[in-house]
Amino acid sequence: MIKNARLLVIGLLLVGCNDGPTAVGSVFDAATPTDLGSPADRPDASDVPVATDNPIATDNPVATDVPVATDVPVATDVPVATDVPVATDVPVATDVPVATDVPVATDSGPVDSGVVDAGPADAGPMDAGPTDAGAVDASSCTPVTETCNGMDDDCDGVIDESGCGTHLLITEVVVGPDEGEYVEIHNPTAAAIDLSNVYLSDFHDYACYLGRACTFTGGRTLATPASSDFVARFPAGATLAPGAYAVVSLKGNLPLFRGIAGVCPTYHLGGATGDAGVTLGTCIAALPMRPTGHATNTIGTSSGLTNSTEPVVLFQWDGSAALPVDLDYVFWGTPGSTNAQVDKTTTSITLAAGGSATFLPDTAAASQQRVAAPANGAAAVRCNYAEGTERRTGGNGLGGHDETSESLMTTWRVTSAPALVDGSIAALNATPGAINNCR
Repeated sequence: MIKNARLLVIGLLLVGCNDGPTAVGSVFDAATPTDLGSPADRPDASDVPVATDNPIATDNPVATDVPVATDVPVATDVPVATDVPVATDVPVATDVPVATDVPVATDSGPVDSGVVDAGPADAGPMDAGPTDAGAVDASSCTPVTETCNGMDDDCDGVIDESGCGTHLLITEVVVGPDEGEYVEIHNPTAAAIDLSNVYLSDFHDYACYLGRACTFTGGRTLATPASSDFVARFPAGATLAPGAYAVVSLKGNLPLFRGIAGVCPTYHLGGATGDAGVTLGTCIAALPMRPTGHATNTIGTSSGLTNSTEPVVLFQWDGSAALPVDLDYVFWGTPGSTNAQVDKTTTSITLAAGGSATFLPDTAAASQQRVAAPANGAAAVRCNYAEGTERRTGGNGLGGHDETSESLMTTWRVTSAPALVDGSIAALNATPGAINNCR
């Protein structure tokens, strides 16, 4: 009995276990929808097509196949975006020569002037000479009318020679042979110039040999002229026409001078032979220069130029002014104790009425430029009639010029020595009384 009861219990338990999944599974069973309250059998929960089959949610072509989103060529293939050469290869960004090689940035300079420059020793556009910026190559030059612009407009090698100057100039010097020595002066202005109060000298203390005493500061003493030195005044009433040249012979044999130079001189230092024209009949118009009358050697007994080194100065003084006024100055060669450069910086003139007058500082001798000494028969010639970069204020010259400041190395040049005939000079390599040969 007990055994049967146990079997009955086990059977019941087994039956209960077999019914479990049926009860659980009934949640999804359509036969028992109300037992579990599942929405699966509700008409709006399972049969509304929107919930499962709405094509908008899965198949809307706009969401997946619209070509605008993936294939519009503007977005991927427009050449502007990847291949425009401006963005990668424009040479301006890396290789423009302006940044590294433009000569203006590293080598600026001449353009003195000048013009110019102008020359190898002076960048100023007013300087002259065959290598100056104001000069031009004759082979590539087209001549035009010369104007006052620091340039060689007419291609003759000379700068500003036509009416550009403001005062008398020394334009040419020949130092040998002895009987052919001369100094040429020129009037570059548009008016005639009275020479009555104009002097020519080859002595650096010329201002102290005009009838008045000099005093010096700094321990300097008055130099004594040599027998060849001179301080000479042009004849009374002498004039020089606009654009004209005058040649001053420094020796006395005028016929011999003419034979060497090819022209008669305009003036000579005196004691000349043949100047009257009575017996020799030549160079009768040449007039003697006047000595100053202050010292016995104002025109020396053997006046002339020292070939190796010498100053020549042109100045004016009316006999009453406190100080003489420089007009032009040139120096060639290496200065020495007897042929020194002009420097009146420490010089004072004792005035007749009492007191003294002191010169303004000249350019220090050590800073002055010099022309090379010309060879026998050659000439030192001016090639810039505007005087280059000469200082125009604060000097002892006319209008305040400092004649000792001229850049002589570029405003002057020296011609080559002439050819010899039988060992003698047949003709000078010079142009006395005419515009210079600066080519």
